[in-house]
Amino acid sequence: MTSVAIPPTRSHGRRRDYDAIVVGSGVGGAVTAGLLAHHGARVLVLEKNPRLGGILASYRKDGWKIDTGSHLVAHGDRGALGRALALADLARPRFLTHPIPVRSRGMFAITAPAHRRGLARVALEAARTLGLPWRERLRLVRLLEQVFTLTEWELRRWDRRTLDEFVRSHTEHPAAYFLFSFLASIFFVLPPWQVSAGEAIRALRGVLAAYRLSYVEGGMDSLGHAFLGRVADRDGDVVVGAAVTAIHPAGDGLEVVTAAGDAYRAPAVACNLAPADLLALVDGGDVPAAYRARVDALVPSGNAHQLKLGLARPLVSEGCLIGGVSLEGLTLGDLSLDLMRRTVACIDAGRVSDPLAIYAPVPTNYDPSLAPDGGQLIVASIYGPVRPDPADPPARWRERAMAAMRQIIPGLDDALVWTEWTPIAAIAGWMGKRNRGAICTGQVPGQVGRDRLSVATPVPGLFLCGDGAGGRGIGTELAAASAMEAVAAIEHARRAA
Repeated sequence: MTSVAIPPTRSHGRRRDYDAIVVGSGVGGAVTAGLLAHHGARVLVLEKNPRLGGILASYRKDGWKIDTGSHLVAHGDRGALGRALALADLARPRFLTHPIPVRSRGMFAITAPAHRRGLARVALEAARTLGLPWRERLRLVRLLEQVFTLTEWELRRWDRRTLDEFVRSHTEHPAAYFLFSFLASIFFVLPPWQVSAGEAIRALRGVLAAYRLSYVEGGMDSLGHAFLGRVADRDGDVVVGAAVTAIHPAGDGLEVVTAAGDAYRAPAVACNLAPADLLALVDGGDVPAAYRARVDALVPSGNAHQLKLGLARPLVSEGCLIGGVSLEGLTLGDLSLDLMRRTVACIDAGRVSDPLAIYAPVPTNYDPSLAPDGGQLIVASIYGPVRPDPADPPARWRERAMAAMRQIIPGLDDALVWTEWTPIAAIAGWMGKRNRGAICTGQVPGQVGRDRLSVATPVPGLFLCGDGAGGRGIGTELAAASAMEAVAAIEHARRAA
Protein backbone atom coordinates (compact mmCIF):
# COMPACT_ATOMS: atom_id res chain seq x y z
CA MET A 1 0.00 0.00 0.00
CA THR A 2 1.44 3.36 -1.05
CA SER A 3 -1.03 5.61 0.75
CA VAL A 4 0.10 8.75 2.57
CA ALA A 5 0.36 8.32 6.34
CA ILE A 6 -2.70 9.37 8.32
CA PRO A 7 -1.80 12.51 10.27
CA PRO A 8 -2.02 12.34 14.06
CA THR A 9 -5.49 13.23 15.38
CA ARG A 10 -6.79 14.31 18.79
CA SER A 11 -10.07 14.39 20.65
CA HIS A 12 -9.48 18.01 21.76
CA GLY A 13 -7.26 20.90 20.69
CA ARG A 14 -4.19 21.50 22.84
CA ARG A 15 -4.77 25.24 23.18
CA ARG A 16 -7.53 27.78 23.11
CA ASP A 17 -6.11 30.19 20.52
CA TYR A 18 -4.95 29.44 16.97
CA ASP A 19 -3.98 31.47 13.92
CA ALA A 20 -6.80 29.87 11.94
CA ILE A 21 -9.56 27.31 12.46
CA VAL A 22 -10.84 25.09 9.65
CA VAL A 23 -14.18 23.32 10.03
CA GLY A 24 -14.34 20.08 8.03
CA SER A 25 -11.56 17.91 6.61
CA GLY A 26 -12.96 17.27 3.12
CA VAL A 27 -11.04 18.48 0.08
CA GLY A 28 -11.85 22.15 0.69
CA GLY A 29 -10.98 22.02 4.37
CA ALA A 30 -7.87 19.90 3.97
CA VAL A 31 -6.39 22.05 1.19
CA THR A 32 -7.19 25.26 3.10
CA ALA A 33 -5.67 23.96 6.33
CA GLY A 34 -2.61 22.51 4.59
CA LEU A 35 -1.80 25.68 2.66
CA LEU A 36 -2.32 27.94 5.68
CA ALA A 37 -0.05 25.70 7.74
CA HIS A 38 2.54 25.60 4.96
CA HIS A 39 2.55 29.40 5.07
CA GLY A 40 3.36 29.30 8.77
CA ALA A 41 -0.03 29.42 10.49
CA ARG A 42 -0.86 27.33 13.54
CA VAL A 43 -4.11 25.71 12.42
CA LEU A 44 -6.87 23.80 14.20
CA VAL A 45 -8.96 21.42 12.07
CA LEU A 46 -12.31 20.29 13.49
CA GLU A 47 -13.88 17.22 11.85
CA LYS A 48 -17.27 15.93 13.03
CA ASN A 49 -16.72 12.36 11.80
CA PRO A 50 -14.40 9.76 13.34
CA ARG A 51 -12.41 9.55 10.08
CA LEU A 52 -10.77 12.30 8.08
CA GLY A 53 -11.52 13.22 4.50
CA GLY A 54 -15.21 14.00 4.12
CA ILE A 55 -16.54 12.19 1.04
CA LEU A 56 -12.94 11.12 0.27
CA ALA A 57 -12.67 9.21 3.54
CA SER A 58 -11.91 5.51 3.32
CA TYR A 59 -12.54 2.44 5.41
CA ARG A 60 -11.19 -1.11 5.44
CA LYS A 61 -13.00 -4.39 4.96
CA ASP A 62 -11.31 -7.81 4.93
CA GLY A 63 -8.16 -6.58 3.20
CA TRP A 64 -9.89 -4.01 0.98
CA LYS A 65 -9.46 -0.24 1.21
CA ILE A 66 -12.72 1.37 0.09
CA ASP A 67 -13.55 5.00 -0.74
CA THR A 68 -16.67 6.44 0.84
CA GLY A 69 -17.61 8.04 -2.50
CA SER A 70 -16.88 7.27 -6.14
CA HIS A 71 -14.26 9.67 -7.46
CA LEU A 72 -11.78 10.37 -10.19
CA VAL A 73 -9.75 13.57 -10.62
CA ALA A 74 -10.71 15.11 -13.97
CA HIS A 75 -7.42 16.86 -14.78
CA GLY A 76 -5.02 14.81 -12.66
CA ASP A 77 -1.75 16.58 -11.92
CA ARG A 78 -2.65 19.33 -14.39
CA GLY A 79 -5.69 20.55 -12.46
CA ALA A 80 -6.48 22.44 -9.27
CA LEU A 81 -5.44 19.60 -6.97
CA GLY A 82 -2.11 19.30 -8.73
CA ARG A 83 -1.55 23.05 -8.29
CA ALA A 84 -2.52 22.86 -4.62
CA LEU A 85 -0.07 20.01 -3.97
CA ALA A 86 2.69 22.02 -5.65
CA LEU A 87 1.85 25.12 -3.58
CA ALA A 88 2.09 23.04 -0.40
CA ASP A 89 5.40 21.56 -1.63
CA LEU A 90 3.96 18.03 -1.45
CA ALA A 91 5.46 15.36 -3.70
CA ARG A 92 2.82 12.79 -2.77
CA PRO A 93 0.31 11.42 -3.45
CA ARG A 94 0.81 10.73 -7.13
CA PHE A 95 -1.96 10.83 -9.71
CA LEU A 96 -2.39 7.58 -11.64
CA THR A 97 -3.86 7.27 -15.12
CA HIS A 98 -5.16 4.22 -17.01
CA PRO A 99 -4.79 3.14 -20.67
CA ILE A 100 -8.59 2.74 -20.99
CA PRO A 101 -9.82 5.87 -19.22
CA VAL A 102 -13.58 5.44 -19.76
CA ARG A 103 -15.90 2.92 -21.38
CA SER A 104 -19.62 3.41 -21.88
CA ARG A 105 -21.71 0.28 -21.38
CA GLY A 106 -25.41 -0.37 -21.59
CA MET A 107 -27.62 1.29 -24.19
CA PHE A 108 -24.64 3.00 -25.83
CA ALA A 109 -21.29 1.19 -25.94
CA ILE A 110 -18.10 3.04 -26.81
CA THR A 111 -14.56 3.23 -25.44
CA ALA A 112 -12.49 6.38 -24.95
CA PRO A 113 -9.07 6.20 -26.64
CA ALA A 114 -5.86 5.84 -24.67
CA HIS A 115 -4.54 9.08 -26.15
CA ARG A 116 -6.18 12.37 -27.07
CA ARG A 117 -5.17 11.97 -30.70
CA GLY A 118 -7.65 9.11 -30.99
CA LEU A 119 -10.66 11.26 -30.10
CA ALA A 120 -11.60 12.09 -33.70
CA ARG A 121 -11.72 8.40 -34.63
CA VAL A 122 -13.88 7.58 -31.59
CA ALA A 123 -16.19 10.51 -32.34
CA LEU A 124 -16.78 9.16 -35.87
CA GLU A 125 -17.40 5.71 -34.43
CA ALA A 126 -19.92 7.17 -32.00
CA ALA A 127 -21.72 9.00 -34.81
CA ARG A 128 -22.03 5.77 -36.80
CA THR A 129 -23.23 3.82 -33.77
CA LEU A 130 -25.87 6.43 -33.05
CA GLY A 131 -26.99 6.41 -36.67
CA LEU A 132 -26.47 10.13 -37.14
CA PRO A 133 -27.18 11.33 -40.69
CA TRP A 134 -24.46 13.39 -42.32
CA ARG A 135 -26.30 16.67 -41.70
CA GLU A 136 -26.42 15.94 -37.96
CA ARG A 137 -22.77 14.90 -37.95
CA LEU A 138 -21.83 18.27 -39.42
CA ARG A 139 -23.94 20.04 -36.79
CA LEU A 140 -22.21 18.05 -34.07
CA VAL A 141 -18.81 18.95 -35.54
CA ARG A 142 -19.77 22.66 -35.44
CA LEU A 143 -20.92 22.23 -31.85
CA LEU A 144 -17.59 20.65 -30.85
CA GLU A 145 -15.71 23.35 -32.75
CA GLN A 146 -17.45 25.95 -30.61
CA VAL A 147 -16.48 24.08 -27.44
CA PHE A 148 -12.83 24.76 -28.26
CA THR A 149 -13.12 28.20 -29.87
CA LEU A 150 -15.55 30.19 -27.72
CA THR A 151 -13.79 33.21 -26.21
CA GLU A 152 -13.86 33.92 -22.49
CA TRP A 153 -16.35 36.75 -23.11
CA GLU A 154 -18.63 34.37 -25.00
CA LEU A 155 -18.29 31.71 -22.30
CA ARG A 156 -19.31 34.23 -19.64
CA ARG A 157 -22.50 34.87 -21.57
CA TRP A 158 -23.14 31.11 -21.66
CA ASP A 159 -22.53 30.94 -17.90
CA ARG A 160 -26.02 32.37 -17.50
CA ARG A 161 -27.71 30.02 -19.96
CA THR A 162 -28.25 26.27 -19.79
CA LEU A 163 -26.45 23.46 -21.53
CA ASP A 164 -29.81 22.47 -23.02
CA GLU A 165 -29.98 25.84 -24.77
CA PHE A 166 -26.44 25.48 -26.09
CA VAL A 167 -27.01 22.00 -27.54
CA ARG A 168 -30.39 22.91 -29.01
CA SER A 169 -28.82 25.91 -30.75
CA HIS A 170 -26.91 23.31 -32.82
CA THR A 171 -29.05 20.18 -32.92
CA GLU A 172 -32.20 18.58 -31.56
CA HIS A 173 -31.43 15.15 -32.92
CA PRO A 174 -32.09 12.88 -29.89
CA ALA A 175 -28.94 10.78 -30.27
CA ALA A 176 -26.65 13.77 -30.77
CA TYR A 177 -28.33 15.60 -27.90
CA PHE A 178 -27.90 12.59 -25.58
CA LEU A 179 -24.26 12.05 -26.51
CA PHE A 180 -23.05 15.59 -25.96
CA SER A 181 -25.29 16.61 -23.07
CA PHE A 182 -24.46 13.44 -21.12
CA LEU A 183 -20.71 13.92 -21.56
CA ALA A 184 -20.88 17.60 -20.63
CA SER A 185 -23.27 17.38 -17.66
CA ILE A 186 -22.14 14.16 -15.93
CA PHE A 187 -19.57 16.20 -13.99
CA PHE A 188 -22.23 18.27 -12.22
CA VAL A 189 -24.88 15.71 -11.13
CA LEU A 190 -27.53 17.79 -12.90
CA PRO A 191 -29.59 17.37 -16.08
CA PRO A 192 -28.62 19.53 -19.10
CA TRP A 193 -31.59 21.88 -18.71
CA GLN A 194 -30.28 22.89 -15.27
CA VAL A 195 -26.48 22.97 -15.58
CA SER A 196 -24.73 26.14 -16.75
CA ALA A 197 -23.60 25.88 -20.38
CA GLY A 198 -20.48 27.98 -19.78
CA GLU A 199 -19.39 25.83 -16.86
CA ALA A 200 -20.09 22.62 -18.78
CA ILE A 201 -18.19 23.78 -21.86
CA ARG A 202 -15.19 24.83 -19.78
CA ALA A 203 -15.21 21.47 -18.01
CA LEU A 204 -15.41 19.42 -21.19
CA ARG A 205 -12.76 21.59 -22.86
CA GLY A 206 -10.44 21.17 -19.91
CA VAL A 207 -10.93 17.41 -19.62
CA LEU A 208 -10.27 16.83 -23.32
CA ALA A 209 -7.29 19.21 -23.38
CA ALA A 210 -5.58 17.72 -20.34
CA TYR A 211 -6.70 14.13 -21.01
CA ARG A 212 -5.44 13.11 -17.57
CA LEU A 213 -8.46 11.50 -15.90
CA SER A 214 -6.78 10.11 -12.78
CA TYR A 215 -7.12 8.26 -9.53
CA VAL A 216 -4.91 8.84 -6.49
CA GLU A 217 -2.19 6.43 -5.41
CA GLY A 218 -3.11 4.79 -2.13
CA GLY A 219 -6.76 5.84 -2.28
CA MET A 220 -8.55 9.18 -2.52
CA ASP A 221 -8.10 9.92 1.20
CA SER A 222 -4.35 10.23 0.57
CA LEU A 223 -5.05 13.74 -0.75
CA GLY A 224 -6.55 14.92 2.53
CA HIS A 225 -3.94 13.12 4.61
CA ALA A 226 -1.11 14.82 2.71
CA PHE A 227 -2.48 18.34 3.26
CA LEU A 228 -3.47 17.69 6.88
CA GLY A 229 0.01 16.35 7.51
CA ARG A 230 1.23 19.91 6.97
CA VAL A 231 -0.98 21.00 9.92
CA ALA A 232 0.76 18.52 12.23
CA ASP A 233 4.17 19.58 10.87
CA ARG A 234 3.48 23.20 11.92
CA ASP A 235 2.37 22.42 15.50
CA GLY A 236 -1.33 22.57 14.63
CA ASP A 237 -4.04 20.13 15.73
CA VAL A 238 -6.41 17.87 13.81
CA VAL A 239 -9.41 16.94 15.97
CA VAL A 240 -11.94 14.25 15.02
CA GLY A 241 -15.39 13.63 16.50
CA ALA A 242 -15.76 17.38 17.03
CA ALA A 243 -19.07 18.64 15.60
CA VAL A 244 -19.24 22.43 15.58
CA THR A 245 -22.41 23.87 17.14
CA ALA A 246 -21.78 27.62 17.08
CA ILE A 247 -19.52 30.32 15.63
CA HIS A 248 -19.68 33.85 17.01
CA PRO A 249 -17.54 37.01 17.23
CA ALA A 250 -15.06 37.15 20.10
CA GLY A 251 -12.74 40.11 20.47
CA ASP A 252 -10.72 40.60 17.29
CA GLY A 253 -11.68 37.21 15.90
CA LEU A 254 -14.20 34.40 16.14
CA GLU A 255 -14.95 31.70 18.67
CA VAL A 256 -15.87 28.21 17.52
CA VAL A 257 -17.79 25.98 19.94
CA THR A 258 -18.11 22.18 19.63
CA ALA A 259 -20.78 19.76 20.82
CA ALA A 260 -18.39 18.68 23.59
CA GLY A 261 -18.40 22.24 24.94
CA ASP A 262 -14.86 23.07 23.80
CA ALA A 263 -14.33 26.65 22.62
CA TYR A 264 -11.48 27.78 20.37
CA ARG A 265 -10.60 31.22 19.04
CA ALA A 266 -8.85 32.49 15.91
CA PRO A 267 -8.82 35.64 13.76
CA ALA A 268 -9.92 33.55 10.75
CA VAL A 269 -12.31 30.61 10.46
CA ALA A 270 -12.79 28.72 7.17
CA CYS A 271 -15.72 26.30 6.88
CA ASN A 272 -15.97 23.42 4.44
CA LEU A 273 -19.77 23.50 4.69
CA ALA A 274 -22.80 24.26 2.57
CA PRO A 275 -23.52 28.00 2.97
CA ALA A 276 -26.90 27.34 4.62
CA ASP A 277 -25.31 24.89 7.06
CA LEU A 278 -22.71 27.52 7.96
CA LEU A 279 -25.34 30.19 8.61
CA ALA A 280 -27.15 27.79 10.95
CA LEU A 281 -24.08 28.05 13.22
CA VAL A 282 -23.90 31.85 13.19
CA ASP A 283 -26.08 34.21 15.20
CA GLY A 284 -28.65 35.69 12.85
CA GLY A 285 -27.86 39.23 13.98
CA ASP A 286 -24.34 38.90 12.60
CA VAL A 287 -25.51 38.16 9.03
CA PRO A 288 -27.11 40.78 6.73
CA ALA A 289 -30.61 39.82 5.63
CA ALA A 290 -29.72 40.17 1.94
CA TYR A 291 -26.87 37.67 2.28
CA ARG A 292 -29.05 35.20 4.18
CA ALA A 293 -31.74 35.51 1.49
CA ARG A 294 -29.18 34.83 -1.22
CA VAL A 295 -27.94 31.73 0.60
CA ASP A 296 -31.48 30.49 1.13
CA ALA A 297 -32.10 30.77 -2.63
CA LEU A 298 -29.09 28.64 -3.64
CA VAL A 299 -29.89 25.53 -5.69
CA PRO A 300 -27.93 22.33 -4.85
CA SER A 301 -26.93 19.59 -7.29
CA GLY A 302 -28.38 16.12 -7.36
CA ASN A 303 -26.74 13.10 -5.75
CA ALA A 304 -26.29 9.36 -6.19
CA HIS A 305 -26.62 6.14 -4.26
CA GLN A 306 -23.35 4.23 -3.82
CA LEU A 307 -22.97 0.55 -4.70
CA LYS A 308 -19.60 -0.98 -3.86
CA LEU A 309 -18.61 -4.35 -5.36
CA GLY A 310 -15.67 -6.49 -4.29
CA LEU A 311 -14.71 -9.10 -6.91
CA ALA A 312 -12.42 -12.09 -6.52
CA ARG A 313 -10.97 -11.46 -10.00
CA PRO A 314 -10.99 -8.63 -12.52
CA LEU A 315 -14.02 -8.44 -14.82
CA VAL A 316 -13.75 -4.79 -15.86
CA SER A 317 -10.76 -3.59 -17.87
CA GLU A 318 -11.47 0.17 -18.00
CA GLY A 319 -10.59 2.78 -15.41
CA CYS A 320 -14.20 3.96 -15.23
CA LEU A 321 -17.43 2.59 -16.65
CA ILE A 322 -20.37 4.87 -17.35
CA GLY A 323 -23.67 4.51 -19.11
CA GLY A 324 -27.40 4.38 -19.22
CA VAL A 325 -28.62 0.87 -18.47
CA SER A 326 -32.17 -0.17 -19.36
CA LEU A 327 -33.71 -3.17 -17.59
CA GLU A 328 -36.86 -2.77 -19.68
CA GLY A 329 -35.14 -3.30 -23.02
CA LEU A 330 -34.82 0.29 -24.23
CA THR A 331 -32.37 0.76 -27.10
CA LEU A 332 -30.73 3.66 -28.93
CA GLY A 333 -33.82 3.81 -31.10
CA ASP A 334 -35.87 4.80 -28.07
CA LEU A 335 -33.77 7.84 -27.26
CA SER A 336 -35.69 11.08 -27.15
CA LEU A 337 -35.55 14.36 -25.29
CA ASP A 338 -38.86 13.42 -23.73
CA LEU A 339 -37.36 10.16 -22.42
CA MET A 340 -34.57 12.09 -20.70
CA ARG A 341 -37.02 14.48 -19.07
CA ARG A 342 -39.29 11.62 -17.95
CA THR A 343 -36.29 9.81 -16.47
CA VAL A 344 -35.18 12.85 -14.46
CA ALA A 345 -38.76 13.53 -13.30
CA CYS A 346 -39.01 9.91 -12.18
CA ILE A 347 -35.79 10.25 -10.16
CA ASP A 348 -36.91 13.56 -8.65
CA ALA A 349 -40.05 11.80 -7.40
CA GLY A 350 -37.91 9.06 -5.86
CA ARG A 351 -38.96 6.29 -8.25
CA VAL A 352 -36.42 3.93 -9.80
CA SER A 353 -35.88 5.13 -13.34
CA ASP A 354 -35.36 3.28 -16.58
CA PRO A 355 -32.73 3.72 -17.80
CA LEU A 356 -30.50 3.98 -14.73
CA ALA A 357 -27.54 6.38 -15.00
CA ILE A 358 -24.32 4.78 -13.69
CA TYR A 359 -20.86 6.24 -13.06
CA ALA A 360 -18.42 3.66 -11.70
CA PRO A 361 -14.67 4.18 -11.21
CA VAL A 362 -12.63 1.01 -10.77
CA PRO A 363 -9.97 2.07 -8.22
CA THR A 364 -8.01 -1.20 -8.33
CA ASN A 365 -7.38 -0.77 -12.05
CA TYR A 366 -5.26 2.23 -11.01
CA ASP A 367 -3.86 0.91 -7.73
CA PRO A 368 -4.14 -2.88 -7.27
CA SER A 369 -2.94 -2.58 -3.64
CA LEU A 370 -6.44 -1.41 -2.62
CA ALA A 371 -7.69 -5.02 -2.79
CA PRO A 372 -6.39 -8.45 -1.75
CA ASP A 373 -4.23 -10.16 -4.38
CA GLY A 374 -6.13 -10.49 -7.65
CA GLY A 375 -9.23 -8.68 -6.38
CA GLN A 376 -11.11 -5.87 -8.10
CA LEU A 377 -13.04 -3.00 -6.50
CA ILE A 378 -15.84 -1.14 -8.29
CA VAL A 379 -17.36 1.94 -6.65
CA ALA A 380 -20.55 2.78 -8.54
CA SER A 381 -22.78 5.83 -8.28
CA ILE A 382 -26.41 5.49 -9.34
CA TYR A 383 -28.11 8.85 -9.94
CA GLY A 384 -30.98 9.01 -7.46
CA PRO A 385 -33.34 11.29 -5.54
CA VAL A 386 -32.27 13.81 -2.88
CA ARG A 387 -35.80 14.17 -1.48
CA PRO A 388 -36.34 12.84 2.06
CA ASP A 389 -39.47 10.85 1.10
CA PRO A 390 -38.64 8.89 -2.09
CA ALA A 391 -41.49 6.89 -3.64
CA ASP A 392 -39.30 3.77 -3.88
CA PRO A 393 -37.35 2.62 -0.80
CA PRO A 394 -33.56 2.20 -0.87
CA ALA A 395 -33.96 -1.60 -1.05
CA ARG A 396 -35.77 -1.25 -4.39
CA TRP A 397 -33.04 1.01 -5.74
CA ARG A 398 -30.41 -1.47 -4.60
CA GLU A 399 -32.19 -4.40 -6.26
CA ARG A 400 -32.44 -2.58 -9.59
CA ALA A 401 -28.89 -1.23 -9.39
CA MET A 402 -27.54 -4.76 -8.87
CA ALA A 403 -29.62 -6.00 -11.81
CA ALA A 404 -28.14 -3.23 -13.97
CA MET A 405 -24.57 -4.10 -12.96
CA ARG A 406 -25.23 -7.77 -13.72
CA GLN A 407 -26.44 -6.78 -17.17
CA ILE A 408 -23.32 -4.82 -18.09
CA ILE A 409 -20.70 -6.98 -16.32
CA PRO A 410 -20.93 -10.59 -17.54
CA GLY A 411 -20.08 -13.20 -14.88
CA LEU A 412 -20.54 -10.74 -12.02
CA ASP A 413 -22.19 -13.14 -9.57
CA ASP A 414 -19.50 -15.80 -10.03
CA ALA A 415 -16.76 -13.33 -9.04
CA LEU A 416 -18.67 -11.40 -6.39
CA VAL A 417 -17.14 -11.50 -2.89
CA TRP A 418 -19.24 -8.80 -1.23
CA THR A 419 -21.54 -5.86 -1.94
CA GLU A 420 -22.29 -2.70 0.01
CA TRP A 421 -25.09 -0.24 -0.55
CA THR A 422 -25.04 3.31 0.81
CA PRO A 423 -28.19 5.35 0.12
CA ILE A 424 -28.10 9.08 -0.55
CA ALA A 425 -29.42 9.97 2.92
CA ALA A 426 -26.44 8.24 4.57
CA ILE A 427 -23.94 9.86 2.19
CA ALA A 428 -25.42 13.31 2.83
CA GLY A 429 -25.35 12.69 6.57
CA TRP A 430 -21.66 11.76 6.44
CA MET A 431 -20.90 14.91 4.45
CA GLY A 432 -23.08 17.01 6.76
CA LYS A 433 -25.15 18.46 3.92
CA ARG A 434 -28.77 18.99 4.85
CA ASN A 435 -29.62 19.83 1.23
CA ARG A 436 -28.24 16.36 0.26
CA GLY A 437 -26.52 17.71 -2.84
CA ALA A 438 -23.34 16.01 -3.99
CA ILE A 439 -22.20 19.56 -4.85
CA CYS A 440 -23.85 21.80 -2.27
CA THR A 441 -24.03 24.87 -4.52
CA GLY A 442 -25.13 23.47 -7.89
CA GLN A 443 -23.36 24.77 -10.99
CA VAL A 444 -26.47 26.28 -12.55
CA PRO A 445 -26.93 29.66 -14.29
CA GLY A 446 -26.64 32.40 -11.69
CA GLN A 447 -24.38 30.28 -9.45
CA VAL A 448 -21.14 29.95 -11.46
CA GLY A 449 -18.18 32.19 -12.23
CA ARG A 450 -18.83 35.83 -11.33
CA ASP A 451 -22.24 34.87 -9.93
CA ARG A 452 -20.87 32.28 -7.52
CA LEU A 453 -20.98 33.07 -3.81
CA SER A 454 -17.69 34.61 -2.61
CA VAL A 455 -15.46 32.64 -0.24
CA ALA A 456 -15.53 35.70 2.08
CA THR A 457 -18.76 36.05 4.07
CA PRO A 458 -20.13 39.33 5.51
CA VAL A 459 -19.01 38.18 8.97
CA PRO A 460 -15.45 39.51 9.47
CA GLY A 461 -12.95 36.66 9.60
CA LEU A 462 -15.44 34.00 8.43
CA PHE A 463 -14.84 32.22 5.12
CA LEU A 464 -16.27 29.36 3.05
CA CYS A 465 -14.00 26.79 1.40
CA GLY A 466 -15.09 23.86 -0.74
CA ASP A 467 -17.95 23.28 -3.15
CA GLY A 468 -20.23 25.92 -1.61
CA ALA A 469 -18.49 29.11 -2.73
CA GLY A 470 -15.80 30.35 -5.08
CA GLY A 471 -13.84 28.37 -7.60
CA ARG A 472 -14.59 26.69 -10.90
CA GLY A 473 -14.17 23.10 -11.91
CA ILE A 474 -15.37 19.57 -11.34
CA GLY A 475 -16.01 17.99 -7.95
CA THR A 476 -12.81 17.70 -5.95
CA GLU A 477 -11.07 20.20 -8.23
CA LEU A 478 -13.84 22.76 -7.64
CA ALA A 479 -13.31 22.32 -3.89
CA ALA A 480 -9.53 22.71 -4.25
CA ALA A 481 -9.92 25.86 -6.37
CA SER A 482 -12.27 27.31 -3.75
CA ALA A 483 -9.77 26.45 -1.00
CA MET A 484 -6.96 28.28 -2.75
CA GLU A 485 -9.23 31.33 -3.10
CA ALA A 486 -10.08 31.11 0.61
CA VAL A 487 -6.40 30.96 1.59
CA ALA A 488 -5.66 34.03 -0.57
CA ALA A 489 -8.60 35.90 1.01
CA ILE A 490 -7.54 34.97 4.56
CA GLU A 491 -3.98 36.11 3.95
CA HIS A 492 -5.20 39.35 2.36
CA ALA A 493 -7.39 40.02 5.40
CA ARG A 494 -4.48 39.29 7.75
CA ARG A 495 -2.20 41.72 5.91
CA ALA A 496 -4.89 44.41 5.93
CA ALA A 497 -5.53 44.03 9.68
